[in-house]
Amino acid sequence: MTAELKVINAVCKNKDIGVLFADNVDELFDAYGDVWKSIKSHYEKYKSVPEMGVLQERFDDLESIDIKGETEYYLDELKTEYMNSRIKQIVTKAGAAIQQGEAPGRIIDKTNTALAKLGRFANNVRDVDVTDFAAAEQHFANVRERSSATGSPGIPTSFKSIDSVYPTGMAPGHLIVAIGWPGKGKTWFTSYLACKAWEQGFKPMIVSLEMSPENMRDRIYTMMGSGLFRASDFARGDVNIDDFHAWGKRRFDNKGGFVVVSNEGLNDVTPNTVQGKIDQHKPDLVICDYHQLFQCNSRSNSPTERGMAVSREFKMLAVTNNIPLIDITAATQSDLSDRDNPPMMSQVAWSKAIEYDADMAFAVHRNEDSNLIEVVCRKNRHGSMFDFYLDWDIDRGIVNEKFQL
Repeated sequence: MTAELKVINAVCKNKDIGVLFADNVDELFDAYGDVWKSIKSHYEKYKSVPEMGVLQERFDDLESIDIKGETEYYLDELKTEYMNSRIKQIVTKAGAAIQQGEAPGRIIDKTNTALAKLGRFANNVRDVDVTDFAAAEQHFANVRERSSATGSPGIPTSFKSIDSVYPTGMAPGHLIVAIGWPGKGKTWFTSYLACKAWEQGFKPMIVSLEMSPENMRDRIYTMMGSGLFRASDFARGDVNIDDFHAWGKRRFDNKGGFVVVSNEGLNDVTPNTVQGKIDQHKPDLVICDYHQLFQCNSRSNSPTERGMAVSREFKMLAVTNNIPLIDITAATQSDLSDRDNPPMMSQVAWSKAIEYDADMAFAVHRNEDSNLIEVVCRKNRHGSMFDFYLDWDIDRGIVNEKFQL
């Protein structure tokens, strides 16, 4: 049983093809190269990972095996197998060159070059040689391949007003900051982004320090139902269990995961805690709700030092794990009279540090006694600004995008 076959079976079972798209894995597949190409082609065309049975119709000798672990676990096995094989080949070639009397300096150069190319499979620290234009060409091809599946190399938000000016999507390494006054819709909006990411085949993880995981789950069910349920009914437990069960099977069977993490206000949560959950759940998108409730890794007693450190540590989480991270932060520095409008970055505590670290920032503001929610850009490193409205029946989970009024 080869490592290649395990990865093929794992991705078909777990449906987490994003794990494979995150790395340039094409060269890892040899015996099953055609099968991997078929999986990618199927995903690009149908936006779903094929079942093993579908692949076996095309590849008669493809074996279905029992897989219990995550795809990334088997991918690591495949990388190890590939690296061991390549190192043996490199050493063998070096030995042959010595026997042929080739100059030692030339042998060392060839060997170092070959080993350096393997380095990207061995660790999370990446170096880019700007003069290596062949590697750049491969990178552009990979980005184009990811973009062909979703329209952008990252995760589209599903809102035209944002996606039209944010061409990268919520891309790996991006820190995205959502700001707003307390109780004005920022958690609802970011949770909706998580739902839309999940519907596209990505695995979101919400770390909520503001509410219980059950309450957050009720919100997610409300938005996923899009009119089928009421958040107020979930809060009372007023749910037809048979109807809910039938909906749940249709909605969630054979789909990827969606994780909600909460400490329920009992213990400090640091970016290191979030890293542990990332290692456990392997999400494609992380949402941290919200900034002021997190403790920094150094557990500083200074609110200013803590707030600034959390911003930097969230950015490092995004970069180190090669995933987008949304940091929800409350606006606090303002007179009550200013709270009728979406906040500016300057109205957020530690705003300079947060704005510096962010790749994109936006304010979310629900108009009082109205279904209108305004979303206005405060920073966008990758495009122009945006400002649009949502007609959002929050209790029923029905959302309609409107352009600037």
